Amino acid sequence: MDAATLAGLHALRTEANGLRNAFDAFTRHLNTLIADETHKDAPSVNLADWKRPDGRLDDQGVKAMKAMFAAGRTVTEIAIDFDVTVSAASHRKRTWQASQASR
Repeated sequence: MDAATLAGLHALRTEANGLRNAFDAFTRHLNTLIADETHKDAPSVNLADWKRPDGRLDDQGVKAMKAMFAAGRTVTEIAIDFDVTVSAASHRKRTWQASQASR
């Protein structure tokens, strides 16, 4: 390998290390911001915590799913996010739509 190519690789390595350090600092900043803004009694943001022991959604999970439908998320996206079947998410969407129509 010639000297110019080797020097270029060294420069790329230095830049990559700088980017890694910047990403690490950014991640630390985000973690601090999230920790500072999260109330101690805030509900869990882990979707798995929104299920009862039998696997069905609890009230918080149902509320979150309704909010996702209102935000325009698809049944498939929600099924993946909540680790439920598409038919279960579709059923929940139909009940949500019916509740919206009765308003």
